[in-house]
Amino acid sequence: MEADDIIRLRDFGKMDASEADPGGFAVSPDGRYLAIQLRQADPVSNSYCQALLIYDLGNVRTAPRIVDMGGDYVRRTITLYGLEGFPTGTPEPLTPKWSKDGKWLAFLKREEGITRLFVTALSEGGTRSISDGRFDVADFAWSDDASQLRYRQRENHAAAIERLQTEGRSGFQFDERFWPLAELTPYPRETPAEVERFVMIGEADTFGGSGSASQQDRMAEEAGRAPTRKGAAVAIIDHRQLAARVGDKNIVCQFKECARVAAAWTVPGADEIVFMRREGFAAARTGIYRWALGENKLTNILTTDDAIRGCDFQLLLVCAREASLQPRDIVEIDLRSGKIHQLIELNPEWIARRLGTVTRLRWTNKYGIETFGDLVLPPDARHDERLPLVVVQYSSRGFLRGGTGDEYPIQAIAAKGFAVLSFDRPLDYRTAMSRAGRSVSRQHIANAWTDRASVHDSLMRGIKLAADTHPIDADHIAITGLSDGASTATYALIHADIFSLALISSCCEDPSILETGVGEAYASILRTNEYPLPWEQHKSSWKRVSLAMNASRVCAKIIIQSADREARLATASLRALRQFGRDVTMFIFPDEYHVKWQPVHRQAVFRRTLMELDDWRRLPKARCSR
Repeated sequence: MEADDIIRLRDFGKMDASEADPGGFAVSPDGRYLAIQLRQADPVSNSYCQALLIYDLGNVRTAPRIVDMGGDYVRRTITLYGLEGFPTGTPEPLTPKWSKDGKWLAFLKREEGITRLFVTALSEGGTRSISDGRFDVADFAWSDDASQLRYRQRENHAAAIERLQTEGRSGFQFDERFWPLAELTPYPRETPAEVERFVMIGEADTFGGSGSASQQDRMAEEAGRAPTRKGAAVAIIDHRQLAARVGDKNIVCQFKECARVAAAWTVPGADEIVFMRREGFAAARTGIYRWALGENKLTNILTTDDAIRGCDFQLLLVCAREASLQPRDIVEIDLRSGKIHQLIELNPEWIARRLGTVTRLRWTNKYGIETFGDLVLPPDARHDERLPLVVVQYSSRGFLRGGTGDEYPIQAIAAKGFAVLSFDRPLDYRTAMSRAGRSVSRQHIANAWTDRASVHDSLMRGIKLAADTHPIDADHIAITGLSDGASTATYALIHADIFSLALISSCCEDPSILETGVGEAYASILRTNEYPLPWEQHKSSWKRVSLAMNASRVCAKIIIQSADREARLATASLRALRQFGRDVTMFIFPDEYHVKWQPVHRQAVFRRTLMELDDWRRLPKARCSR
């Protein structure tokens, strides 16, 4: 097992997908074909091989039809704290869509800096672009008669960017539009909703239409709705309780299993709804149920530790699946027996890899919040062999790949002779207390950093449980992390002395930079959540989380591998740690985001991580005064 074996895995859909996210594939209305937009990273060319494939589900052993190849990697953009078009390094979960008659397939592809809408005819092959090539297409849906495609393109966003360019000629006024941590050009805020346009299939040069936000909502609703014979449409009310609309009447599911449903579908030709939820200890398992409306009967179809995501329900329930040692594949779930049948294995080479053992650990922290983790041991580990331990964070559902952000390759680390604890972050403290019926003060949580303390307690208990499960070298415990995982790591370096190495991809929660250097939009969020500001008047509170304010207490060696757009966040900590002679190094990767998107950079992080771990385990634990 080498780092590149993980980097080059074929993938689709969203990086850290939830049950309700688009799956990255689509099953034709007659259930005969499956279309998927596949990607594979290539660190040599620092690019992605991308293709649109169609599989014949009646004969999945035959090679798929290659409909289209090429295109640029499409980075996802979001609205962050009101900043529109904020870039991330994660892939946009490109998902093709079949026309209602199954004769056409539409998909998105990015070329020359523009994301365009393409179509292909199943009977003819070949593809053509049908959208206005000046603007990115954000979403699309077929009409019921398959005669036209409705789509939204980012015209208003593009116009807002042009207005900013004009404003820049006389100087920008610094306000909540800025994210100075990354750049000093403002982002659009409160852009008008994009209009809906359409194109008649067969008349690709005829564009037209405009629509309101309500029409956009209708487009999204119709694209995901499949009526039963009684006209029932699935609804998830406030994400708390499942309901079905029959005519003009809502029927609320009263079974306790209908709470906090993640995704739901109507069964074609039946008065039934199939739904999916997380359940069990720490909500670590996936449960799939069938609710019969007429009988008001609930049946459990399946309960599994596997992560089931992005399902497409036509005649079959077809889903993306991940298991601890199994990369994402595509499976069919039998709605009567609950059996899972693999339809498409996208990484057949993986079967030949020698993998270690995985043990699921479960525990509760001192606040009564459940969590879990997976202890991964090397393939040849002896039961009495004392191993160095590496903590990888902060989600452990599904395939144990590289933790959140995919930067610390669990399987490759274990293959080099380390025990790895894949730690799943416990539920946010405030949410957990709310679900338990306990009222908590937002200000108290913020001032006491109670959520951070809750996560830390879970982490420490998880490490102890790992050591109780397999002998651990107590002098060689390392921690890794990105984003919230990095916050957990730096908090742990302040409040515990068991770690001798920290490998983090973002850093750090130091108030002097958080309050002023990230931007007014973020500072406003801090104030809304009643964080202790101004920080100069609340130093005792901030000392609980600030690495810079605790530099003299930190003994672990620290390696920071940061995106260039976030590196400034680490400067105060870097300076303070160096002033106290601590062993800290930072590497900065150009043209990167919160999650690194360039294959060559992920390869560099993987290789440096493995090299640092190998060097670290050969040395005695450094001794320093706290």
